[in-house]
Amino acid sequence: MKLRTISAWVLIFALSCVAHAFAQIRPQTLADSKSPGSVIVFPKFINRAPVSVDGAVLPRTEIEIGVVCPTNTTCTEHQPVKIRFHWVCPGAQLLDTLFVCPETDFDVVLSVNGKLAFSADGTPINSNSPRVPQPKCPNGYLIGWVIDTIDQPIKFDGLIGNAVLRGPALIAGPNAGSSAAVTGYSATTIQADPALSTNDPIATEIDPATGTSSLAFDGAPAHYQAVTGTLYGHVKFDRMVPGGDPAPSNALNETWLILLTLNVRSNLPNFPTFAPLEFYNESSVSLNGDPAFARLTSGSTEFLCWTQVQLSDIHPDLNQVSQGTRKGQVIAGPTIKVPFLGIFDTPGPVTLLGFVQLIEGAPANGFYERSYIYDMFNDGVPVSTRFLPFPF
Repeated sequence: MKLRTISAWVLIFALSCVAHAFAQIRPQTLADSKSPGSVIVFPKFINRAPVSVDGAVLPRTEIEIGVVCPTNTTCTEHQPVKIRFHWVCPGAQLLDTLFVCPETDFDVVLSVNGKLAFSADGTPINSNSPRVPQPKCPNGYLIGWVIDTIDQPIKFDGLIGNAVLRGPALIAGPNAGSSAAVTGYSATTIQADPALSTNDPIATEIDPATGTSSLAFDGAPAHYQAVTGTLYGHVKFDRMVPGGDPAPSNALNETWLILLTLNVRSNLPNFPTFAPLEFYNESSVSLNGDPAFARLTSGSTEFLCWTQVQLSDIHPDLNQVSQGTRKGQVIAGPTIKVPFLGIFDTPGPVTLLGFVQLIEGAPANGFYERSYIYDMFNDGVPVSTRFLPFPF
């Protein structure tokens, strides 16, 4: 009897492990943001005047793009790789701008195991920098994908990159124009269909309104892998005035969410993207079930293609005094687009990428001193996406 009981428990344990393993399986259609990809996304750039750092004049943004040889591929020495880039600007939600997200495209060519760096203000960093046009806005995001000699997208899962940002360069506020804060981040990458071979063409989708090609991120055969529409991240609640609880941290800080969608019709009208937001303050073990910790404060934001929004602008209570704690976490999404003004766009669930940017320090001299960028996690649920670069 005892042997049977032990055997039964062993079987139950084994089955529970199998069930847990199945529950944790990553969708095969979902991109891996930290592996080299055929597509690369830089969630934020700053197109403003250069700044002086240690006596040197440096650009606000340095985009660094590199290429490695894809796994299970043989590359020749100095093999060239061509990349089509698009600066994507947020649209102004005004009738006279027609909810258009402005876009500027350009190409760069580099070699396998090579690297290039360029700015977002149109000024070359050095003699090796490619000549690129500046975007038509102060802030937005950059997306690039590998193309062949006739400018068609191909699979080449070899793109890697990062960016350096000098100064927060906020859209508004007293410190919009100057800052000593410097930070950097790793770009997000998206791979092509694993069944394709390196250099195979990527199948595009025809946009019904323009008759031009769009890039499909849905994990379907011959397409790019999918991304998600919900993000999780850590935040430090705003502290705009010194002193007060919670002690002992009295450093002034602002926290901003940098959010974007790949469901973009560039240079064309777009539906607004709506992102529900849930914030929770720091948890505390309480014997009496005190509800003051891990407490919910909800909000939302809406944007056209890209946005950066401060916590206190999402809800006035997203500060350390009101929350009673310094830090917390945010759940952003699932995001959707909603029909508006007869615009030709696709409603429904959309993708969401981004990060959390913390700007910290006493602005006694007119600028903040430190800046940090935190990656966000996703919920692992793929969302079908179409990115329309117009013209292609």
